[in-house]
Amino acid sequence: MHVRSGDTPLQTPEQLDGRFKLVAGLYAAALLSPAVLGLATPWLGSVSWPVTLGLLGAVGAVLTATVAWTVSRQSEFVAWLDSPWIAFLVPAIGILPISLYLFDVFLFVAFAVTDLQPDTAANLIGFVGFVAGIAATLLGEYLVLRARTQLANATVDDTDVAVEWTAGWPRRARLWFMIGTLVVIGLLAGVAFWRLGWRGVTTVLPFGPVLVIALRSVVSERTHRATSVGLERRRDGRWLGPRRLIPWSKVDGFSVTDDAIILHRALPHVDIRCQRNLIDDEAVVAALNTHLDRRDT
Repeated sequence: MHVRSGDTPLQTPEQLDGRFKLVAGLYAAALLSPAVLGLATPWLGSVSWPVTLGLLGAVGAVLTATVAWTVSRQSEFVAWLDSPWIAFLVPAIGILPISLYLFDVFLFVAFAVTDLQPDTAANLIGFVGFVAGIAATLLGEYLVLRARTQLANATVDDTDVAVEWTAGWPRRARLWFMIGTLVVIGLLAGVAFWRLGWRGVTTVLPFGPVLVIALRSVVSERTHRATSVGLERRRDGRWLGPRRLIPWSKVDGFSVTDDAIILHRALPHVDIRCQRNLIDDEAVVAALNTHLDRRDT
C-alpha cells in the first residue's frame, strides 16, 4: 500500500496544560499510594483509621506533586500516550488493584458493621486501594484523551480541512463487533475459572466492562476531518470535545462497501467505518483519494 501524503510527524505542544499535569499526578497517586503504604502494614498493625487515611493522603500528595513536576518537564509524554498499547494499558492498569483488593473490600465492610475483630490498617488500605483503582481507570482514560487532544491542537491547522463528516459504524457491523467482544470476554472468564477457579474469574471479569466501554467507543459516532496531515476525529461530534489525529501513514488505504466507507489500519488498531447514508460520501471519497489508495477498485 502506498500513501501519497508525506509522513508528517505529530507536533508536541510547547507546554502541557496544568490540568493534564495534575491528573497525571493524581493517576500515579491513585495507583501507587495504597501499594506503597501496604508495604508498611506489618509495622502499622492496628493503627486507627484516621491515622491510616492521613498517611495515605500524605503519600498521595507527595506522589502527585512529584509526577506532576516530572511530566511538566517532558512534553513528549503526550506522544508516548498516543501509542495504541500504552493508550489501552494506562486506563486498564487500574483494573489490577480493583481485582487485587476486591476481597479486602468485603473484609472491611464486615469488620466495619460487626465486632468480629479489631479494625486494621490493612483492611482500610485494601478498601481505599479498590476505590483508587476505579479512580485510576477513569483518570487514565482522561489522560489518553487529553494527550491526543493536545497533539491534535498542536499539529492541525483548522484552515487546512478538505471535508468534514459525522458518522459511526453501520448498525449491523456494530452489533457483530459487540457480540464478538462479549464472546471473547466469556471465553477468557471460562479459561480463568478452569485454571484458577473463582479467584481467577473475579480477576478477569472486572476487565470486561472496561473492554466493552472502550470498544463501544470505537464504533460510536465521531466527527471526522480530512486534513493534509491526517484524519482528525472528534468524539461524539462535539467541536470542543476530545480530538485525535491519525497520520495518513498509519492508514493502509480505504474501501467502499454498500453501507460503509472503511479506512483500513494494521493491528492492534481497529478499522474506521463510517455509515454511508449519513454523509456526503462522494466528497469524502474524493478527499480520501487525495491521500490514500482505494483497495476495492
